[in-house]
Amino acid sequence: MRSVFFTKPKPCTLRMLEHLVEQCGFPLEIEVWKYFIRLSGKDAYAETDMARFCEANAIQVVDYAECDALFDGGEPVDMIWCCIFPKMVERRWIGKIAGAAVNFHPAPLPEYRGVFGYNFAILNGERRYGVTAHIMSEEFDMGDVIEVDAFPYDCANGSVEELVRLSEGRMVSLFRRTYDRFASGEKVEARPQNASEGRYYGRADFEQAKVVNPFDDEDAIRRKVRAFWYPPYEGAYVEVAGKRLFVITKDILDDLA
Repeated sequence: MRSVFFTKPKPCTLRMLEHLVEQCGFPLEIEVWKYFIRLSGKDAYAETDMARFCEANAIQVVDYAECDALFDGGEPVDMIWCCIFPKMVERRWIGKIAGAAVNFHPAPLPEYRGVFGYNFAILNGERRYGVTAHIMSEEFDMGDVIEVDAFPYDCANGSVEELVRLSEGRMVSLFRRTYDRFASGEKVEARPQNASEGRYYGRADFEQAKVVNPFDDEDAIRRKVRAFWYPPYEGAYVEVAGKRLFVITKDILDDLA
């Protein structure tokens, strides 16, 4: 099954790629397509474990801007896979493949469309979380859902770091399970999402939610600190004289100690 994988280097996406290679049997027929920031180019990822794995297995790695070449000629592409990829996979590419285009979303759908689902689940004090496999559509995270792998998690008392770790492990298992279903020839059903359910979270929502306001009560401040504490990234903050002062709680300090 000839596959195209839209992704970027992370330990969990490398494990997905390893499964592709193990199951395919013809690693030369797998292209890994990655989006690289234009400023730095793809050399920015040259020293990653994923780049080294691709080189060792003769897997082609190209820039997003070069994607037309694969879909416009040569051998047909059976499947598109996508995980943690910051750009839209073009509809014209999806229309040229023999099989399906599947995205692995690191949050439950339809509840948490968009980005930073981990942070907002912690902020909202959810009792459950999950990761999703869905068919790709013309809108981000709106495609028909193949499976949501939901699991209990006490977001009110948990951490972003732990939720990321648990979710990425689940997402690798979901990828393997979904890939094997398509590779076996099984008819894979998917259910439409209700556009009125859930919410789309964007970067602007993320930046606004991190601000600690003068009228926030103690509970709101603690939730914000917990939701956005994920070093080395910037967390919750107050703004004083145009400067951001980042907030931490004693509970987090105790954990660090």
